[in-house]
Amino acid sequence: MSKVLVISDTHRNIAHVVDIINKIQPHGLKAIIHCGDNREDAQKLQSLYPELAVYGVCGNCDSMAYGEEVSKVITLENVNFFVTHGHRHSIKWGDYEELVSDTLAHEAQVALCGHSHSAYLNKIQGILVMNPGSISMPRDYPYPSYGIIEIGKGQVKESSIMQITYTGQIAIHPATYQNRFQ
Repeated sequence: MSKVLVISDTHRNIAHVVDIINKIQPHGLKAIIHCGDNREDAQKLQSLYPELAVYGVCGNCDSMAYGEEVSKVITLENVNFFVTHGHRHSIKWGDYEELVSDTLAHEAQVALCGHSHSAYLNKIQGILVMNPGSISMPRDYPYPSYGIIEIGKGQVKESSIMQITYTGQIAIHPATYQNRFQ
């Protein structure tokens, strides 16, 4: 089983991300997916951790000079992830239906987005939908948040939204949940 770290809206502040990677890398971390704002941060993480697969898309605060897409499908261990920032969907207003439709159209099992700076985890029409919130500027909660998805044998085994307390402790936010998909 492999772990995928899902982050978004780092806005050039990756100190928490580095701490998280250092804590979970020995426990099966294989990939990082950055859902935009700032794409440069994903590139910096790739240079710091060349042994990890790092993927990213551009968000509304990113320059398209990178030639990066605002959405893409990433396949890890036979699981397809539709990744987008969300600024071209209705994410900011809590409407994930358009994102789910796009995910289904791309034949993906997981929809990942950011933009709202608010964590969200749910299953809609059979699609796992995750917005990890913001690791640097959270909106709805007092703590920065990120997502972890465990995959294996072509399936999502577990998904969770995690938060970092100001003491550096990692906690699961009570409004989110861990779930198992078999």
